[in-house]
Amino acid sequence: MLKIKIYGGLTIFFLLIIGAGYLVVYSSVFQITRIDVDINADLRGFETQIIEDLKILFTNQSKISSFLGPDNILIWESGDDIEQFKKNNPLIAYLVISKDYIERKIKIEVKGREKYGVWCKSAINYCWWFDKSGIIFAEAPMVEGALINKVNDSTGRDLKIGDTIIEQRFLDNLLKIFAVLEETNLGKGFLNLENLSLQEIIFNSPLGFKIYFSLRFDPRFSLAGIKSIKEIGLEKMDYIDFRVENRVYYK
Repeated sequence: MLKIKIYGGLTIFFLLIIGAGYLVVYSSVFQITRIDVDINADLRGFETQIIEDLKILFTNQSKISSFLGPDNILIWESGDDIEQFKKNNPLIAYLVISKDYIERKIKIEVKGREKYGVWCKSAINYCWWFDKSGIIFAEAPMVEGALINKVNDSTGRDLKIGDTIIEQRFLDNLLKIFAVLEETNLGKGFLNLENLSLQEIIFNSPLGFKIYFSLRFDPRFSLAGIKSIKEIGLEKMDYIDFRVENRVYYK
């Protein structure tokens, strides 16, 4: 009698396993009915490509996911794979996947990187767009003028899409330098990075003078100095030096 109960229990157990396997693999219970993409204007037109690339990503996660296929809702998960997906697709700044198991729907929220400035390699006259996080994400035209945040990089570094323009510890101060130039109406398109080891950047004014900024500390103290020198006359200056914190030197 005990053996019958054991065999009966095992039979029920295996039937349940087989039934669950059938539901997961062959029935429509876990098959996706719709994929919606909520995308901002920077990436409009890439919806289909993003869906197809994500299907490939999730299908290649494991042998099980490959067996289940891209239309099985169970294999769609946010996690480390999504972070790697964003690194491989620098245009994407934000990507989140949510699932509705009852209606078997997938929602993908995607945001592209916003253009903050242009980074140009002086030696080859080639430029890229970068965002506020300092990520290079797309080719940019050779721009001139005072209205666009721009850096001419003559350090000789080998940069490419997906790279960060400078170290994070310097990036915040670079963005503040752009803010200082905007607030003082000096123009934002004339910064030059000549030697990164010096941890400084140079503003080459169309009027002929230079301003030296340090990337090591907050440059906002320079606002008062620029205001005072404007009263003397910027056109009289050869250079203004803010490379010592809370000090201004000029000639």
